[in-house]
Amino acid sequence: MKIVVTGPYGSGKSQVIHHITNGACINIERRGTTIAMDHGLADVDGLSVFLFGTPGLLRFRTMRKILSEGADGIIFVVDSVDPESDARAKLFFREIAFFLPGVPCVVAANKQDLSAARRVTQLRKKMSFLAGLPVIPISAKTGKNVDSMLRTLLYLSMMQWSTVFSTFAEHSGKKSGLKKLMKDLNLPREEAVGYLRRFELRKLLEVAVGDESFTVKDPIRPLLENPVLIMKR
Repeated sequence: MKIVVTGPYGSGKSQVIHHITNGACINIERRGTTIAMDHGLADVDGLSVFLFGTPGLLRFRTMRKILSEGADGIIFVVDSVDPESDARAKLFFREIAFFLPGVPCVVAANKQDLSAARRVTQLRKKMSFLAGLPVIPISAKTGKNVDSMLRTLLYLSMMQWSTVFSTFAEHSGKKSGLKKLMKDLNLPREEAVGYLRRFELRKLLEVAVGDESFTVKDPIRPLLENPVLIMKR
């Protein structure tokens, strides 16, 4: 799954990605500030999670748009300590909502390890634009709640694709899997093949030459059939 990690400058996006990937990530930065991107890969119960962190300075809007394209979910990181960052957070949230309308999003209220960190209720009051979104208090430094935050987002993202995923699981390995996929989802061939390509890139399945059949990877199949399992491990 492709996850974009975004938010204002100084909120701790790079550290979130570093923790999730256990340091197996790259960061293009200058003097401690991300100027292009962070990128890392994590494995969550066999599910490949591709993380793309955006630069937090306003002038890098084009780069944020490019990195956001095709994302399955959004981790929106806010600074729980610095009230002055709230206005910037509002600008960044409007931007990502414009780039990725309808894409599942969780808010990571970072820096909860610090004594000055505001509680979730305080953050919701100050940042009313977050209404309706899960706001999870985390510390990227200590790792507090980072895993549960990520699993919550993966669950929401997988539920958005639940009809497609359950159909993948049902017809995995069948000789005419593509035709069955087209019939069950009422899709033209081009759109059905597009789904196969999308999730082959995300390492959920393998597609045979000619696209007529596909196979869901064994560790992934239970999650596609029942996404709530991602929350129970």
